[in-house]
Amino acid sequence: MLPDRVAAVIVRNKKVLLVTGPGPDFFWTPGGKVGSVESHEVALARELKEELQVSLKSVKQYLTYKTFNEATGKHQMVHCYLTDFEGNLLPTKEIEEYQWISKEDLAERKVKLSKGIEKNLIPQLIGDKII
Repeated sequence: MLPDRVAAVIVRNKKVLLVTGPGPDFFWTPGGKVGSVESHEVALARELKEELQVSLKSVKQYLTYKTFNEATGKHQMVHCYLTDFEGNLLPTKEIEEYQWISKEDLAERKVKLSKGIEKNLIPQLIGDKII
């Protein structure tokens, strides 16, 4: 069984929130591993608090895909949730930078994305006219 990762897909004004941290040279969605006794929603709430010091406000299942995690060197299942939050974004030591990225920014390759997000999530968000 592949490890699970939950991803908070946060969109405001047709822009998706992406983050990067120490080490990797690419951006990804906030989120992380699901603990052995956690639900996806509990894991999302924990990860948003740990990474950006915000509270989970709403969550809706959106997309699941299998991908290779460049940071860990392993395959994983990614469960994406359309998510909103309460509070001000205050990145912790896990997050060096966050950006709100538009479809135009992506077309101009203003940021480098993780392969899974580039090949799976972004085309779905564009196809569904979410960004």
